[in-house]
Amino acid sequence: MEPWFDTHVHLDAYPAEERGALLRRAADAGVGAVLSVGDAVGPAVDGVRVYRAAGLHPLRSDEYAGTGTLASLATGPSVVAIGETGFDRAGPPLKVQARVFEGHCAVAAKLGLALILHIDEEWERIRGFLEAVGSLRVVRHYFTGPEEQADWHAEHGHYLSLGKPLLRMPHLKEVAVSYPADRLLVETDSYPLAGRTTEPRDTGAIGEAVASAREWSMEHCREQLWTNSLRAFGL
Repeated sequence: MEPWFDTHVHLDAYPAEERGALLRRAADAGVGAVLSVGDAVGPAVDGVRVYRAAGLHPLRSDEYAGTGTLASLATGPSVVAIGETGFDRAGPPLKVQARVFEGHCAVAAKLGLALILHIDEEWERIRGFLEAVGSLRVVRHYFTGPEEQADWHAEHGHYLSLGKPLLRMPHLKEVAVSYPADRLLVETDSYPLAGRTTEPRDTGAIGEAVASAREWSMEHCREQLWTNSLRAFGL
């Protein structure tokens, strides 16, 4: 069977000495690739490919230095995506986040890279800004929204990435069933947080929930999600 692909991990949030153990546990759990969002790629670990996304989280939008700086970061080794970028209600003013978001879209378009979309904001307040993604390959990261939002992403051909909330939020099972099969991804959104134990090795549990919801065999599920992940990031 194909391995699992964790499409969103914050390796740079872990101390350098912990990253190797994190990835070795992932390899033991059948994870064959992770996408590290941030500056760190992690050490080389047999059986796990580590790719990178370059960008500035919306909470840090006021640190943005322009498309030139972002483009230079995005040409680094193993970078396959721009982001995560988007909108967060706890971030700087919306107009600041919108300017930074549009800059990320421009760099993704110029370099032909996928755009990783973060949304933790009122949908009606930001929906107009989302038109800036145009025809980019878009990954809506850690989706927990209502089915109406999922429908919008499906209509635009976006990839939808599901995390552990799929295991506890019933409406996400409906999303997992109805969303186009060739646009589904899974992720852990791993980062250290008091009381949180999620890490890349948990990717399989999320994939198994997708298989259960869609009544797929495990072999088919792993193959489908792996293929989707490679396509999403142009690999």
